[in-house]
Amino acid sequence: MLRIGVLVLLLACASVFVAAQGHSSASASIEHTCGLTDRQFIQEYEVEIEGVGMYGTDYLNGEAKASDVIAATQEAGRVIRDTNPYDPSLQTVRQLAPGMFSAYADAIRSREQGGNAARQMYLAYSVGARIADVLRDAQPGLSAAGCDVSDML
Repeated sequence: MLRIGVLVLLLACASVFVAAQGHSSASASIEHTCGLTDRQFIQEYEVEIEGVGMYGTDYLNGEAKASDVIAATQEAGRVIRDTNPYDPSLQTVRQLAPGMFSAYADAIRSREQGGNAARQMYLAYSVGARIADVLRDAQPGLSAAGCDVSDML
């Protein structure tokens, strides 16, 4: 029972944090950029999302091992952390994405060990939804600056 209480408390805190982040970014006017590092980040993010998605699908179809998916998520997190976008919205995505990949790896690890991966998947999807919100809000400004993030949504 204590575990459930702690889990509910953590989810409530995460929800408050996500709501506060959305509120603060909506009220501020963001000036978007589309420099070389921004384009590089967009390209790297798309490649890593695609790769992790393919490994995840292969795992669910029995064609890949859990260790392959976990390695792909770890590599994706490392690649994203090693980027340096200048645009503020892409910086936010850069900060959130490694946590999403890590939660997904935890879900795969839990499932492989016969456990319930629901909590970890919920966290991964919640962070992914936050990333999608940031990108959706930034899309017009990034597009005007010359960066297309529509494939990231």
